[in-house]
Order: sequence, then C-alpha cells, then structure tokens
Amino acid sequence: MNKIFKRVPLWGEKTLWRGIITIMRIFILFICIGLSSVYANLTNAQTKIDINVSAVTFEELFKEIQNKSEFIFFYKDDVLNSNKKVSIRLKNANVATILDNAFSNTDLDYKIDDRQVVVKKKIVSLQPVSLTNYPKLQGFYMSGTITDDTGVPLPGASIVEKGTTNGTQSDFDGNFSLTVANGNSVLTISYIGFATKEIAINGLEVVNVSLEESSSGLEEVIVVGYGTQAKKDITGSVSVVDGDDIAARSTTNVSNALQGSVAGVSVTRSNSEPGAGNEVRVRGVTTLQGNSSPLILVDDVPVSSINDVNPDQIESISVLKDGASAAIYGSRAAAGVIIITTKRGKSEVFNLGYSGEYFINTPTETRKTVAAIPYMQMDNEKAWNDNGNDGNEYPTWSEELISNYTTNNAINPDQYPDTNWRDLILRKSSSGYRHNINISGGSERVKTNATFGYEYQDALYAYRDWKRYNARINNDIKISDKLGATLDFAMKLTKDDRPTVDPTARAIQSAPVYAAIWADGRIAESKSGDNMYARLHHGGYQTNENYLFYGKVGLFYKPNDALKISVNLAPNFEFNKFKFFNKSIPYWGFDDPNQLANPNYISGHNSTQTYLVDRRANDNAITTQALVNYEESFGNHNISGVIGYEEFSSQSETLGVRGNEYVSSDYPFLNQAPIDKVFDSGTNVSENAYSSYFGRLAYNFNNKYYLQGTVRRDGSSRFGKDYRWGSFPSVSGGWVVSNENFMEALDPAVSFLKLRASYGSLGNDRLGNYLYLSVLQFSNALIANGGNVQAVRSAAQRFLAIEDVTWETTTTLDLGIDLNLFEDRLSITADYFKKDTKDMLLDLSIPALSGYDDPTVNVGGMDTKGWELGLTYRQSIGDIRLTTSFNIFDSKSIIGDVSGKRLFDGNFLSEEGTEFRSWYGYQSDGLYQTQAEVDNSATTSDAVSPGDIKYKDISGPDGTPDGVINELDKTILGGSLPRYQYGGNLNLAYKRFDLGLVFQGVGQQRFNLSSNFIRPFQESWLSPSTLYAGNYWSAYNSDEENLKAAYPRLSENAVGNNYNSFSDYWLINGSYLRVKNITLGYTLPSDIFGENGFSSLRLYIAGNDLFTIDKLPEGIDPEQGSGYLITKSFIVGIKANF
Repeated sequence: MNKIFKRVPLWGEKTLWRGIITIMRIFILFICIGLSSVYANLTNAQTKIDINVSAVTFEELFKEIQNKSEFIFFYKDDVLNSNKKVSIRLKNANVATILDNAFSNTDLDYKIDDRQVVVKKKIVSLQPVSLTNYPKLQGFYMSGTITDDTGVPLPGASIVEKGTTNGTQSDFDGNFSLTVANGNSVLTISYIGFATKEIAINGLEVVNVSLEESSSGLEEVIVVGYGTQAKKDITGSVSVVDGDDIAARSTTNVSNALQGSVAGVSVTRSNSEPGAGNEVRVRGVTTLQGNSSPLILVDDVPVSSINDVNPDQIESISVLKDGASAAIYGSRAAAGVIIITTKRGKSEVFNLGYSGEYFINTPTETRKTVAAIPYMQMDNEKAWNDNGNDGNEYPTWSEELISNYTTNNAINPDQYPDTNWRDLILRKSSSGYRHNINISGGSERVKTNATFGYEYQDALYAYRDWKRYNARINNDIKISDKLGATLDFAMKLTKDDRPTVDPTARAIQSAPVYAAIWADGRIAESKSGDNMYARLHHGGYQTNENYLFYGKVGLFYKPNDALKISVNLAPNFEFNKFKFFNKSIPYWGFDDPNQLANPNYISGHNSTQTYLVDRRANDNAITTQALVNYEESFGNHNISGVIGYEEFSSQSETLGVRGNEYVSSDYPFLNQAPIDKVFDSGTNVSENAYSSYFGRLAYNFNNKYYLQGTVRRDGSSRFGKDYRWGSFPSVSGGWVVSNENFMEALDPAVSFLKLRASYGSLGNDRLGNYLYLSVLQFSNALIANGGNVQAVRSAAQRFLAIEDVTWETTTTLDLGIDLNLFEDRLSITADYFKKDTKDMLLDLSIPALSGYDDPTVNVGGMDTKGWELGLTYRQSIGDIRLTTSFNIFDSKSIIGDVSGKRLFDGNFLSEEGTEFRSWYGYQSDGLYQTQAEVDNSATTSDAVSPGDIKYKDISGPDGTPDGVINELDKTILGGSLPRYQYGGNLNLAYKRFDLGLVFQGVGQQRFNLSSNFIRPFQESWLSPSTLYAGNYWSAYNSDEENLKAAYPRLSENAVGNNYNSFSDYWLINGSYLRVKNITLGYTLPSDIFGENGFSSLRLYIAGNDLFTIDKLPEGIDPEQGSGYLITKSFIVGIKANF
C-alpha cells in the first residue's frame, strides 16, 4: 500500500541523509573522546604504588609520589608546614589513600583532576572553640574493607558517618578511607541487595565490615515510570529481575532469560534458530487484532524489541503489570510495560571485566521417519486401502522390488536409493561463542560504564551463520554541584546469512526411496525435482544486515535535594539491508554423467528463476522528554511526584526492488538484471507521532498508609484531530499492616505485611497508522487500446474511512498482598487482577458490493481475569547459602460484545462468550472399527471407511443433528492458550562453589498434533514417521490391535476426513516441566594470582533446556512449531575481573 506525501522519500533526501550521518559521526566521536578521557582519568585515579617513607616532609613525600607515578603536585608555599614530618608505609595503594593517611589530623586537603593534584588548606567554618567541638576540627582518620559474608569485596558500597552527609564509597577491592568527627562516630554501611549495617568505630583506625545479603529487599530501589521507588513503598504490581540473574541464564536474548522468571509474564517460542526471539505477553491478551506485546523501554526510552539489549548490559528489569504502575505510560501500556535499566559507572570504583562462553546446541527432540522398505510397504497399503482392499496388495511397489531392495541398493544406489535425508542435510549439533568486555569507573565529575560484546552462532545446517556486535556506553557527568548530564550511546549490528530455504522439515520428511545425489556426486531428481539437498547447496542465498543506533542525551538541574528538573533527547536509528538471490539448479539423469541431454530443473529453480530481491529499510524515531521530579519528607509525611511532557515521532521507509531472469548467477546485483525485468517488491512509507502530558503524585504517612495517583493524556497521529486525545488515570493505595502497633506481638514471625489495591486505565492504538484516512492504493491496470493492451498507473480508494475511530481502552483492577515471614526469610507476593477492554478496534463486515475492504471501527470488548503467586525463601547456615523461588500464574480472556462478528484464524475462533483464540472444529468419537459402524453414522464424505476418524453429529440447519457432518457440526473445542504457567529457581552456594537451577513449565495446554508431526505421505510422497508406523489402524491388524490403534488408517482418499477436517482428535496434553538452566561454578581465590592478577575469576559449566517432562509422543518438543528445531545447549564459561 502506498500513500502520497508532500515530502520527498528519505532515500532521495541526500542532504538530510548526509546530515544524519554527520550528526551520528559527531555523536560517536564525542562519546569516544569522552570515554577515552574518562578512562585516562580513571586509570590515573586508580594507579597504585608502594610507598615507604619515614619522617619526611610533605614536599619530600610529593616528590616520592611523582617519581613513582604520573601525578604532579601544585600548592602555594604558605600551604605546607615545613616542620611537619610524616611516616607512611603502604603497599599497592592509590594516591588518594596515601594522601588521606598523610593529611589525617592536619589542616590540609587536596583535589585530584586527571594527573594534577592540588593541595590546599581545609575550609573550616568559624565557630566558638570549646572542648566539645575541638575534636571535631581535628577529625579522626580511619579505613577498612567491605566484603560479603564469604569475603568477596563489595565495590561501590556506601559508607556514611551517621547523622551527617560525610561519606565515601569502597573501591573495586572493597577498600575505603574516611575522616570522621571522632573515634566515637558510628558508620552506616549499605550496598544494594545487602542488609544495611551500623558499626561503632570505638576508636579503631581499621574497621573491616562483612555485609549479609538482604532477605527482604524492602529497601531495594526499583525503577518505575520516570523515576524510582523503594520496594516497600510500591502500591502497584511490579516485579523485578536482577541483571545478574538474566546474565546467569547464558542466553543470546533477554526474552529467553525471562521465561519462567516472573509471575504474569508469558514467554513462548517456536524454534531455536540463531538469534531467534520470543513472544512476550504480560498478563494475557488485551486486544483482538492489535499488538499485544508490552511496551519496552531502555533507561526510560522506548525501543522496538526487548532483545535490542545485550543481557550483560542489564542492571535490572522492572515489569509493570497493573494499571496503576503502567498508567504513567498511557496509550502504549495496555499490554504492560517492561523497563530495562542498564549498568552505570560508580565514583572511585574502577572495574575491567571479561566474560566468555562457548556452547554446543543439539536438538531436544528429533522426529524419525521410516526407511525405504517400510516406506514402500506402507505406500502399497495406502493405495490398496484406496482401491477398496482388492486382490492386489502391491499396487505401487512390486513384491519382488521390495524383497530385493537391500541387495539392489548395494549394487546400484542410483536406481534403488535408500537416502537418509536427515543425516545428509542436518548436522548433529551447532555451536557458537560469545564475548563481553565491561569497563566501568568514575571520578567525582564523570562516571562511565562501557560494555562491548560479540556473538557468533552457526546452525544445524550449512550456510547459516549469525553474528551480533553490540556496544553500550553510559556516561554521567557532574557539571557543577547542581547541574549534571547523562550521555548514553548504544549500538547493535547483526548479520544473518542463510540459504534461500530452511531445510529442516524436508530433511526430516523427504522419502528415502528418492535420491538426493547420484553416486558420482551430481544432483539427483529426488521426487519430481523436489530436492531440498540441492536447494540448500546450490539454490542461492539470503543475507540480512541490521544496524541499530540509539541513545540518550540528558541535562538535569537539581537546585536542592528534593527537586530535580531534567530534559532528555533520545534518537533511535535503525537500518536494514536485505538481499535474496535465487539461482537456477539444472540436473541430469543418473545415466547421463556427461550431461549431454537438455537438463531438467529443481522445483522453484528453473532456468527463468534466477532472480534477486533487494530491500533497504530505515526506521528513525526521536523521543524528547521534560521531567520534574520531587521528593520530600515533612515529619511523618512523605511526598514524591513527577510531572512531564513527552513527544515521540517515527518515520519508516522501505524500498524493495526485484530483478528477474538473470543471465548469470555470478553477479547478484540489480544493475545486471534485464532492464525490462526490474519490478517493485514491497516499497512503503509510514509515519506516526505522539504527544503526552503526564504526572504522578505519591504520599505516605509514617510508612504505613500509602496513596498514589497517576494521569497521562496522550495524543496520537493515528486518529483524526477530534478523536486523537485520550486521558488515562489511575489510583492505588497500600497499608503496611506490619508497622501497626498491634502487630508487634507477631514479630519476627511476621516481618512485613502490606495490602495494596489499584485501579487504572490504559490505551492502545497499535493497529495501523491511517485508520481514519481515505488511503489510495496504486497499481498497474491493463487497458485495451484497440488491438493492444497497455499497462497504466491507476489509483483507487481501498478502505472506507471511519473518521471517529479512536483508542482501545483497558481498565485494570488489582488486589495484592506482600508478606515476609520468619525474619524475612520467606517472602510471599500474591495478586488477583481483572482487565476490561472496551472500544476494541475490529474490522467491521460490510457488503462486498460497496467495493471497499472491511473498515476498522471501535466495536469490541474483552474481559481478562487472573491471579499470580510468588514465593522466595532464603537461608544461610554456616558456609551454605540457599535461595529458592517459585512463581505460578494464570489468566483467562473472554470475548465480550463484538457485534456478532466471528473472528477466524485458521483453526482458531474468537467470538462473544468464548475464550480468545479458542480451538474450533469437530468433536471426535474415536476411529470407525467396522463398515456397519460407518454405514450407521453421519460422515463427512463417501470416502470414509473403517479406520478413519469418527465425528459427532451435534447440529444441523435447525440446530439438531441432521445425519451429515458439515460446518454446522463444528464447535468450540477449548482454549488454545497455556494455563497455569510456572517457574522457579534454586541457588546453592558453599564457600567458593555455586550451583544454580532454573525450571519452567505449563500446567495445562492443548497441543495440536498437526499434520507436520503425524500425517503420513504428505503431498502424496513425504515419509511417514516411525511414531505413526507403529501405531495406526490397519486391515492387517487384529480387531484387538485396531481398538488400541492411536492413528487412522493409511489413505489418500480420506485425507479430507482425517487431517483436513480439524478436530479434537489431534488435541493432546501439552503440559510440561522443563529444566531451563543448570549451572555449576567455582570462584578461584584471588590471592593465587598475586597483587597484579585477577581480582576474581569464576569458571563454570552450564546447560540450557537439558531435561523435559511431558506426555507428548516421542520426537516432539512441547514448544516446537514448524521449521528450525528446539535445541538444548551445553556451555563452558569464564567470568574475570581485573
């Protein structure tokens, strides 16, 4: 479909294009310069030297440091006391640590800027000198190390002198130093994921602190819409997954790692091809024809896919599931919101890390097919059945041929082939590797985190390679005490090379009695030219290159601790280059080795089918934001809020060209195509934009009673000017019951108890860009001009414009409880939710004589109800640490009023009062056993015989059985969506060993054992499976054997009854339990590497999707769709920090 614009297509806008390229170059150059300068600054700040001086002046100390490093000292003559002597003995210490020791109990201070150290007097406020405040002027210098309970250093831990703002952070080795008021001060030490500790110094100059992992995580800061909140303060339904848990799953894509991790988040896949993503749903379905994928944001900026981010770059993932949590995102949040927060640098903490993995993939299940002799026997039986079981039981393959086939195959495999197509085409395994490098650090002024990654995978067949390059650089810049900036840049480049077809299905199903290659290695005919081996190796190629560049530039002003004003600009540029080149494949008979005769051609690759499809696409989007965040406490009253404005605009353009009938396959370029054989192949342009105003206000009293309100007003270009604005409000509240006085008697059995409720409204408009416009369809029309026929360009209105089409609206009610028991060892979260969608956008049926396609209007409704339960248990016993979690959830979507419309999609039906996408077909009643049973039953056709599937006659024209099986007998056969989905993990650590296990499953699902899995002789020649061969109804069986038969008889005539007429006969139990990941790791002691080696080194082995428990037939994976097989992975990996 083409739409006329007053603008020149982007490909023609050379000035604009060059401008974009120039901006990108400058942007990348700025990033690189900033990163290199930051890296230099960090490297200098982290330079460590040995110092051993005794009774030297400050000037002599500075000279000693300058001789051993690149630092230069600057100071005025009157700053230093020439009579003051210092003695310092430190090994492997940075300059800051040395100076902190040297300047303790003095009036000297310093500032490090790159390689320059400025020494100056301390600024001390004037106040009356007394015995009380004199020690405070002197100060007390102390230092120490922060570790976890196993002794592993914790970099970036916060150390603050209690009651003051005086504090610091631990360095990468967990070390810190701080000058406090006096030796009686108390330190407050905190670290994300660990319980906060208060330590009295008691006059000690060295204080080493061990932190324990937090059981409750209540103080954990969670990223929500345009801000953060403590976990204990959240009143909506929000789940959080730690970035380390995502990386530990050892998967290519984030969506793979989310499967089974979050209650309410359903992740489904159909294959494991290299780079494959998954379908992600949050709390079921909210629309019939629109997009049900959640809104994905990276650092609060929308992106097109959750897999745009490398798992190693992620700090955390927040899933906003209810209306109150997601309403801040308004019109794009009806299907939920997933916020990915990436890693950022920390002040005075430098880290260089590397992780690498090598993996081997093998199929979880592989369907097997029969060999040549049973193939011929079954093919004969099929024809014999269709001939009425007459006296000729060898109608296709003679008895002599079958009896002597093995001997003849050994003598002449060309005439008597027994081809193992699977082994010829598919590999036993595929392999790949991934590497990631992380550089992180910062000074007071600039903090940077940079991650670079590369991944390669091959496939289970030849000529398939997938590569991904990615990088992310996050910068936080402190311009002044009140002004700061963020500068983030990310890129992802993927290249996918593959043959013109996926050969998996044909490799499994092609019949063994047809040759793929002749004995001399030449291409064979196979079955009438249907040779997948030839297509794989000689049929051409396709390549898909995708370039994604995105980031965010932000500036913020913070006049005080309570208020923050920020503006952000987030560009997103995606470019795609696709090329598909199809080659002709001639072949000759086995008895024509010199290829003297005219060739025949492989199907789809004849002499005129050497063609090229070349496409270029670019998608450009810009998001701009202006935000005001406020947070303040007034006694027991705590207030926080955000107001903002956001604009989003997107432009997409695709240019596709096809060139046919290439003379040579050696030059796959468009300029080599015959000039009259070049055609359009999918050219289109689209644009859309949003404008939004939003705000959130949260209040709590004494950390007991919580109330939050949110509203967003969105305008969308997808609707007419009078209908494009919509408002989406929400309200939520919470009551922390455990903070009430009457709950003290239950402490510590009940550590935390919160009741919460929320109600919110969300919108959806993702059904197309021009629903309200009269769109013109351009095409070539053939016009008779006398005796000639001419092709002329024509235009016609295709859709009937509906000017008042507007938002789909989903309202969500959520009731939840958060409960921690036994000193926070056991955490329980439970939610019940109800979602009502109204004004759903549907195609309204209109008379065909109108000349228009069905228009899209607001007529539909749908109700979804569901529940979620999550449990987490943590326990430490000596050197053993245990964490285990389990989640389970369920939802059911019922179609409301859809104006009597029945929405069919293959074997699925959605209509009023039924589940969304219910299975629809005949009710089966086993297999016919006798001719008398056939004669006395309603049938689909006269071809039905004993051994075919029997159906129930349940209706007719007047609503009662009429003795005929037809469309009137089809009915709802139950829901198709998975129910009672669950997942969990077990993490066990003992000293330096760690063991992790992740599982996931579906408690109820109706799996369709489709024709691709079970039907014999598809297309009249494809091979039956061994599963079918051993368990079908046969005239050769006894009556008792036929009563136990699982599958219908062999017949080509009865295919319409047994396979093309969908029924519940093929719906089987598809529930399963799968071990998603097992990992065993060991962290080597850091001291074995010496002072200049690794600070930590972990080695591990892992496996993904290793075991599955299900009730499906052998050879079928419960997640398998068509095409590429589901695989399991065996992984070896290393994680190192320097």
